[in-house]
This record gives sequence, C-alpha cells and structure tokens, in this order.
Amino acid sequence: MDFQLTDRQKELIEAAKGAYERKLAPLVADSSVAGVRRLRSAMAEQGLLGLNLPPEHGGLGLPLLDTLLVIQTLQACAPIVGGLSHRTSTGAVGAVAEYGTPEQRVRFVEPLCRGEIGISIGITEPDAGSAATALKTRARIDGDHVVLNGSKQFVSFVNINEFTLVYCRFGTSGKASDIGAVIVPHDAPGFRHSNGTLNMADELLFELYFDDCRVPKENILLDGGAFGKLISVYNAERLGSMARMLGSARAAYEFALAYSKERRQFGREICDFQGIQWMLADMRVKLDAAHLLVMRAASTAQVTGLPAPLETSIAKVFTAKAAKEICDDAIQVLGANGYTKEYPLVHRYAEVRGGSIYGGTMQIHKNMIAAAILERENSQWKKA
Repeated sequence: MDFQLTDRQKELIEAAKGAYERKLAPLVADSSVAGVRRLRSAMAEQGLLGLNLPPEHGGLGLPLLDTLLVIQTLQACAPIVGGLSHRTSTGAVGAVAEYGTPEQRVRFVEPLCRGEIGISIGITEPDAGSAATALKTRARIDGDHVVLNGSKQFVSFVNINEFTLVYCRFGTSGKASDIGAVIVPHDAPGFRHSNGTLNMADELLFELYFDDCRVPKENILLDGGAFGKLISVYNAERLGSMARMLGSARAAYEFALAYSKERRQFGREICDFQGIQWMLADMRVKLDAAHLLVMRAASTAQVTGLPAPLETSIAKVFTAKAAKEICDDAIQVLGANGYTKEYPLVHRYAEVRGGSIYGGTMQIHKNMIAAAILERENSQWKKA
C-alpha cells in the first residue's frame, strides 16, 4: 500500500491552487446569486466541475480519490469554491450519472459540467431525518407527467441551482421499496420554496413544498425499489463532504501554525511553549489520520465503482470529530483573536460543525459500523 501522492495527484493539487489564485479568488467575495453563478461558470472554464463524472458527458473522469484531493484543496482556498466543486462532482449529479438514461445524462450532466445548471438534493423531511425511509413525499404518474405532493427541508443551494433531485415515494406500502427519485425543475408548476434559514456557517437552508407539482415523466430517475441504489451513490457525496471538512480543518491548522510562529508573549513566540506545541502536534495527528481514513474509503470505489459503506462510515465518524477538534484547538491557539470574526477560524469551525449532522449523524453511522462488525441487523425502528 502506497501512502504517497503520485506525481499526477500533486499536479492536480497545484493546478487547482493555481486556478484559484489566478482566476477564482477575485470572484469569491460576491455571494449574490448572480455572483455565485459567475463563479460556477468560471470554475467550469478551469475544469473544476464534474471532476469524477464521465468524460463523454463533459466531466474529467477522475478517480474518486483524486476528486476528493481537489475538493479538499479548493475548500482550503475558499469554502464556496470547495462547495461548488463538491456539489457538481460528488453531489446529487452522481446519481444521475450512475442511474440516469442516456437522455437524462445529456440534459443534466453535460450542462452541469459546463457550469450552466446545478442540482440540489432533497431527502430530509420534518418526520424523516435520520429515519430517511420514513419520508412521505409522494409521486404518482398522471399521463406524461409525474405529480408530487409533500415537503422537504434543510436543502442547500436552492436559490443558486435550477433543479433538485427529490427522494419520493411511488408506492403506498410504506416500505423502503416504494422510494425512488425525480429531478424537479425549480420552475415546475406547484413547486415553491421558503426564503431559507441561515445555518451556523451562514449558508441558507431551504424548505421545499410540492402541491400537485407537475414534472415531465422523463424526469423520473428511479421509480421505486431504489433506496439502496440511491444511498450507495450517496456514499460518494458523504466523502465529498468529508473532503470539505478536511480542507477547512487543514486551513485552520495551517493558520494556527503560522500564527504561533508570529505571536509573541513573555518575550518569545508562543510556539516555544509546550502547551502550544502539544496542541499543534495533536492537530496534525488528527488531520493526517482523518485524511488517510477518507482516502481509504475512496480507494474502495476502485473495486466496485462506489465507496464501501463500512469504510465510509468509519471515515465519517472520525473526520467529523477530528475536524471539530482541530478547528477548536486552532481557535484556542489564537486566544481572543480566534474567537472573533476578524479571523477566519470562527467560520471554519461553523463549517465543520455541520459534518456531525448532515449525511447521517455520527450516532447513526456508529450504529451502522456496529451492525457491520457484529454481523447483525441493528434496526432503530420501534418494534410492534
């Protein structure tokens, strides 16, 4: 097993940094809808969208591991850039690339790689969070259309993107076998969304409402019996989110490391104090360990095409905890300065804090790990 980056991977990382510094850095300050869409287009021109998507549909066709390295690099440069790269590579579009018809890949994957559209993902509902299979949003076929009724919440980038991949129930059995997915245009009749609620990282999260929402039938991605398929692809999205956590944790660590060499107290640099040295050492150990676990999970995709569930959950649990601790220690190294929004560490901590919740909470993933290592079902549902 080789733990060293290849020359090709090093070139990808340097190319991503160079593209950010030359072309993207001047654009990141504009957080308006128009500004983010301009940034998305500029990233497409630099080849930073669709990193792991098929070349025949406009992607770069990178292995998942290389894709995560680039996302991590861009996240360390600027969260909005890392987020766009993730959402257009390991995000909801992955399900369309994996399970979509040839026509759907042309309609959705190709323009996404060109930076013309974006696709959000709608899974969570008021009564279906960790219990994702409890979702109630329903879909029924009506002639040439599919009609949706229900709601979603905590959906990102709805104001920026043009579509949402909506998990919905095609059958009435109440079982996971009813679940499929529809690609819903944001201008579809009967669709509306809230104004959004700000999370800790100042990102808007939206509620979606479907009131006899009519969508062309050709936008059905999977029409039931598909929850397992959708979640298998979703593991790549989970790893994309972990790459973002790693990028923010690395940026926080490097900022604190540099600060410790400049900040002076008692007539010497604070990095001379053993208390600071141990904190920096712990941060580096956690960062490297999390990085290796994420890369291991990504490497399993070389066998089956999709990351293995157990390795993904292990990486998720460790990375989410480590990233919080790294950012928290970075704030502590800066002291009062780290606690202010004049420095970037508050925002970095807010970004990684969500990693313990979205994509399945740490506790849910621990249940999944336990089920795998004990080789037994570990259902959380209340027994009748």
